[in-house]
Amino acid sequence: MNIILFGYRGSGKSAIGQAIANKLLRPFVDVDDAIRARYDHLTIAEIWKQFGEPHFRQTEHEVTLDLLQQDGNVIALAGGTLTHPGTLSAIQSQSNAKRFFLTASPEVLHARIHGDVASQTERPALTQQGGNLEEIQAVLAERLPAYTAAADHIVDVSRNTIDQLADQVIGLLND
Repeated sequence: MNIILFGYRGSGKSAIGQAIANKLLRPFVDVDDAIRARYDHLTIAEIWKQFGEPHFRQTEHEVTLDLLQQDGNVIALAGGTLTHPGTLSAIQSQSNAKRFFLTASPEVLHARIHGDVASQTERPALTQQGGNLEEIQAVLAERLPAYTAAADHIVDVSRNTIDQLADQVIGLLND
């Protein structure tokens, strides 16, 4: 069974996913890292700039489909992975997976994103608003239907530690 984590940038998908993988002694795969490996480890922002968003989204789709063919992984999807309709349906059709939407308020996400230097330098702005609170609210509103449609469980990541959240996800695996 794969454990699939998704949510907006700053929701802790990678950190929580790595903690879950460590606790369960499973491989952890971050879709962004797998994409970067295909492009000689360019940053996501560099891939986005050189090849454009449609090309990036197609690569994201292909990488995700490849990962879904495997079993036993903890997979952190990229924040926009579920915006591709084919990816959303592939995730939804996974019978041997548990899917977790990691959620937080736009204000919490904004604070986390702007407190993370790597996010500022390695990730592209998603709109002309450049990553401000209004951008987060707008993009999150667009993605929310896909996130909720794909989720077996919704986990609020606003208050607990990474370790506590990993334990919470693990505790939900049999539900």
